[in-house]
Amino acid sequence: MLYLALTVTSAGSIERPMRRAYSTIVSASLAPVLIMGACLVLAMSPTLVPSELSGLVRYGPFLLAMFGGVIGWWFNRGRAVFVMLLLLVCYWLLVGNGAEFQPDGLAFLRIATLYLIPVNLLILGFTAERGVLNPRGIARMLILGLQIFVMLMLAGQPDVGSALYHLLDTRFFASTGILNAMPHPAMILSVLAVILLLIRYKPLETSFAAAIIAITVATVMGPGAIQYGYLAATAVVLAGLAQEAWRMAFVDDLTGLAGRRALGHAMAELGSQYTIAMLDVDHFKKFNDTYGHDVGDIVLKKVARELARVGGGGKAFRYGGEEFTVVFAGRSAEKSYEPLDALRKRIAENKITVPEKNKTVSVTISVGLSERDEDETDPWGVLKRADQKLYDAKQSGRNRISS
Repeated sequence: MLYLALTVTSAGSIERPMRRAYSTIVSASLAPVLIMGACLVLAMSPTLVPSELSGLVRYGPFLLAMFGGVIGWWFNRGRAVFVMLLLLVCYWLLVGNGAEFQPDGLAFLRIATLYLIPVNLLILGFTAERGVLNPRGIARMLILGLQIFVMLMLAGQPDVGSALYHLLDTRFFASTGILNAMPHPAMILSVLAVILLLIRYKPLETSFAAAIIAITVATVMGPGAIQYGYLAATAVVLAGLAQEAWRMAFVDDLTGLAGRRALGHAMAELGSQYTIAMLDVDHFKKFNDTYGHDVGDIVLKKVARELARVGGGGKAFRYGGEEFTVVFAGRSAEKSYEPLDALRKRIAENKITVPEKNKTVSVTISVGLSERDEDETDPWGVLKRADQKLYDAKQSGRNRISS
């Protein structure tokens, strides 16, 4: 008989993912907000920047873009490398002296960046990561190069550059102030791109949205703010790349729980009292063999959602495969038992649907629980005992807690 776990139908189960999504948005947006706020203050009060550092502000976007490109290359984040190259080139087009272009051609290049950046960042925000040194990653770089090449070729033709400038510099209605600071199609495109990227609520995508906001705000403020806009844009993408690297290292992609590396850090910070639980999904191999790995992944995700709200101060981690760990810092085994038992019952009482088989199945978990002894110094020893208790729970019939 096969058993497993999960609940998806209650109103609470809908609200909890929404709260987690909101928390993720806030977390991913904090660094961009701080960076853009600082750059906005500097743009409004340029005298705050000492004259000795004015060159650093002017060339900062170049430095950050190159540094971010190297970091993105190191972590094989091709999208970040692409964005940094795009920002670097667009900033060069804006701050370069433009001696090789006619005024209309130079104006076309500068207005074209207002379309080029949101379009590319929006597309990248909704495409999968493909790395750098592979056919798809190289293809992206070639596409960027082609876009820049076409722009430069068109800008080199005075009549063409002038015609394209007037085409891109469209206003849908007579306006003044902010609404007249940039072309209306570019403004609408930027707002749409920001909204769609924020819906993704992932660190790198959020940084793309913040970069668009920074450049749009700088454009509205005027030419004197452009360097601060690009400084903020490159800085927020670099911050998003750092958050993405952290997520790769510490968060399990499938379940969204903290991973094995994060567990190691949590274990190192435990105090004098704690309890560790090891648990896994009963008969999971048989479940995979019967229904397929895709359905097995769905089960793990749903179990992980329940684990994320285990209660009792417990912190859940994916240990590996179908095994999970819950750490209760500052709590005894007796106090940790109740939230774990409630978790076990919630999982056992709910079913999942297997569409291909047109049937529903139950899922259960077995749990091993161990508390730190007074003279014990190694938390991994406590985890090992919890793992043995997990084995005892399975030997005793599964769908139970052994402590």
